[in-house]
Amino acid sequence: MSDKQTEILKKRLDNETQTLLNKGWSTEEVDLLKKHFGFYIGLVNGKIKPTKESHKEFIKNIKNRKSTQPTDIHQKVYLKYLDFFDQQNLDNKNKNDKPDEIWKNIDMNPIGMREYPPSVVEKLNTEYEEIGYDDWYDDWKHS
Repeated sequence: MSDKQTEILKKRLDNETQTLLNKGWSTEEVDLLKKHFGFYIGLVNGKIKPTKESHKEFIKNIKNRKSTQPTDIHQKVYLKYLDFFDQQNLDNKNKNDKPDEIWKNIDMNPIGMREYPPSVVEKLNTEYEEIGYDDWYDDWKHS
């Protein structure tokens, strides 16, 4: 993860601070997350090499977050934020279903691109009989 992406995530965290407090986070948890957020991201993404056993355990527990329980406050806060982050992304994805102002009046299936209804497809398959070359040639010769 680049430094620019990390800065974007830090700015997003700053903007979400009030939302976290409204969701029931304590100020200690929010302050701890804001203070160590860059370090957490660096550890998980491999940009910062783990120097202590607790760092290695942090990485292992974050990568296996579905099957393990956090053992210290840093893991607990970061896992809690990851769950919040995922939920915010899902909520924002559902909000983007509003129609675009420019394209809202254009038909999604214009007349030349619409599928035939099943009744027309059935008629195309059954109404016309196949005529061989000899039948067609004889018919042309005698008229």
